[in-house]
Amino acid sequence: MRTNFDHLPSRKKTNCTKWDDLQKRFGCLSDADVLPMWVADMDFPTPPEIVEELTKRISHGVYGYTMVSDSFSTTVSQWMKTRHHADVDPSWVKFSPGVVPGIANAIQALSHEGDGVIIQPPVYYPFFSVVEDNQRKLVFNPLIETDRSYRIDFDDLRIKASRPDVKLMILCNPHNPVGRVFTREELLEIGAICLANDVKLIVDEIHADIVFKPHVHVSYLAMPDEIRNNGIVLISPSKTFNLAGFQTSAVMIPDAQLRAKYQRRSEITRTTSIGCCGETALEAAYNRCAYYADELVEYLGENKRFCEEQLSTRFPELTLFDLEGTYLLWIDFRQANIELNDLDRFMIEDVKVAVDYGHWFGEEGRGFIRLNIACPKALLVEAFDRLDKAMHG
Repeated sequence: MRTNFDHLPSRKKTNCTKWDDLQKRFGCLSDADVLPMWVADMDFPTPPEIVEELTKRISHGVYGYTMVSDSFSTTVSQWMKTRHHADVDPSWVKFSPGVVPGIANAIQALSHEGDGVIIQPPVYYPFFSVVEDNQRKLVFNPLIETDRSYRIDFDDLRIKASRPDVKLMILCNPHNPVGRVFTREELLEIGAICLANDVKLIVDEIHADIVFKPHVHVSYLAMPDEIRNNGIVLISPSKTFNLAGFQTSAVMIPDAQLRAKYQRRSEITRTTSIGCCGETALEAAYNRCAYYADELVEYLGENKRFCEEQLSTRFPELTLFDLEGTYLLWIDFRQANIELNDLDRFMIEDVKVAVDYGHWFGEEGRGFIRLNIACPKALLVEAFDRLDKAMHG
């Protein structure tokens, strides 16, 4: 590998949410001895090619207002073509300062206060707040738990989508936190249901580059035209290349009318201006760092296999759900000898590992934790040793 993923750069005292916000977020007396394995960013250095391009930009010395250039759109279009086999016209591509702000703009552009928005819990918890904060109603289409996996409840989805008040659906693919990578057949069925009921589909594909074989990410933009044109797809280099701090994402909208509505809303919310280094980072990532994405998935695959071995041999009372995509493990504690209402305290005070608590993702997640494995393997070794000591010591 060209990348040393075993190197752990010091992130403390860099105003880093993951490492410097533990006391405020988790209420622990000190974060000095807590391992942060929660929020979904990586403890890996950004590729040197991105640092090189950013250094060039910084060395210019002038950082005034910047606009989104044509190369932003063409770069995103080329990445979607070469990486995900989706033909994206550059004119479809709009800038957003993050996937969630893009979802907020789409909600405002394509629905009205009081309208229903379908989400599929247990799911990425900002989906709950971005709907409710915009005065829309949450409509739940819960995933159905199977043997160490989940499937979509299509019968329930048809019922919910047919409601006259439901105007939107938010789909997370690859799914955070359960790790599903939805198949082409599943996406076609979701798309057909939404199209038949005039429900616009917002698809968060932020983890699209992080998928483990034999699974393959199928972008919603690779669907047949009629289905694809009923959707909005959002991506970002933030997960794959550890660039979340640049707040740079792309929104792809094939339909001209939907695109015009989205663009007008983003003008109203003043979210059309890109930071002076955001485009530089995105273009460096997508134009020069495909090798890094490949190596990352390989390293994460080894971390995934290590965690599977640890959980099967040392923690038979825990169940690890199959990880098809993302770098986020979904671990079931419901059969462990731990009071579920005490699980949060147990993880932060006894284990001293900060994780995302399952109930953050909806009631369907109660009794689970989400564990971030995008870190050097040494941190995983330490985390499982701590868990073993707390559970069996």
